Amino acid sequence: MSKSIRTKAKPLGKNAKPSIPAPAAPPAADRLHWDDFELLLALTRSTTLSGAALRLAVNTSTVGRRLDALEQRLGLHLFDRSPAGLAATELARALVPVAESIEHAVADGMRVVEGRETEPEGVVRITAPPGLANWFLAPAIVELRRRYPGLRIDLEAAVGYADLTRREADLALRIRRPLTGDLVALRLAREASIVVASPALCRRIGRLDDLDAIPWINWGPDLAAFPDARWIAEQVDPAQVVLRSSSMDAQIQAARAGLGAMLMTRPFAAWTDLTEVPMTRALRERAAALPIGELWLVGHRALRDVPRIRAVWEYIVEQSAGFQR
Repeated sequence: MSKSIRTKAKPLGKNAKPSIPAPAAPPAADRLHWDDFELLLALTRSTTLSGAALRLAVNTSTVGRRLDALEQRLGLHLFDRSPAGLAATELARALVPVAESIEHAVADGMRVVEGRETEPEGVVRITAPPGLANWFLAPAIVELRRRYPGLRIDLEAAVGYADLTRREADLALRIRRPLTGDLVALRLAREASIVVASPALCRRIGRLDDLDAIPWINWGPDLAAFPDARWIAEQVDPAQVVLRSSSMDAQIQAARAGLGAMLMTRPFAAWTDLTEVPMTRALRERAAALPIGELWLVGHRALRDVPRIRAVWEYIVEQSAGFQR
């Protein structure tokens, strides 16, 4: 017959209390959330607190507090800070691919949800170069809203390209066809630029025989690689360029006021009340061919048939029907 074996407990001291093991700290993965990965991506892509704040639509102090709290929770250092900005540590750089995969998964999930829509309603985010945003898209929204009162438009006028695969925008107008990403693109226009000026200046010029006989307006140094900017730089005496600006609006307003001539496509000239400067046949033969530009409408393939995206896509195509394709 077996006997039970009992261990004799060691008596506790008069004031002693039973020890309770402290719970183990959760692993780092349990202390990371999507908001943390979103913060990490914003910081690595912008390299400044203020730049990350713009991406996240919060203020700079909030970004700083969130970064401090994240590093404290992890007990690890993610970014080196200096007056020049932020430098990602090796750990932060290693986390970026993970954060990007989560970002893509979240975007895929939103596309599944949005695919359940039945009517064109809600927000559509469009990004376009400032000139097109201001002179083409913004006025067209009036009729778009009349047709679809449930639509709301977020219009970003920016030279840089938004990443549609990361849902930085739903639709984009671009001057080049995208070569990567699961995107669908339609060419809206392919047309040569023309020389334009205010009607009053055109009357004074008559038929232009010398490009250096008139003042010119051109893009600023940061956009000097634009085809129109290169053409003016190569064909016109620099002394005749009286205004350089990276703002299309500034160029247009200066040209409308009679400051000088500039390059743009014919549809654009119609929107802005600028007139094509007539040139002599000899000048046309002597000058280099004017640059040809393209305009593309771009969207994510998975969103193409979402009602609100489809409605805006088709409306933009309709409004661009007069463009040369």
